[in-house]
Amino acid sequence: MSKLDIATLLVGLSGAAAVTTGTAMLHPAAGWVCGGSFALLWSYRTARAAAQKGQ
Repeated sequence: MSKLDIATLLVGLSGAAAVTTGTAMLHPAAGWVCGGSFALLWSYRTARAAAQKGQ
């Protein structure tokens, strides 16, 4: 994993955390929904990338 990949990962995680925290400040339940949506999207994209890499 290159330094650019690590930086991209950290920026993406920081952005997701910031959006989730901001949403939770507006309404706590919405923060959980937002965080769960990011987690589902992350797992989908990771699984898709792993499947394409194996072909």
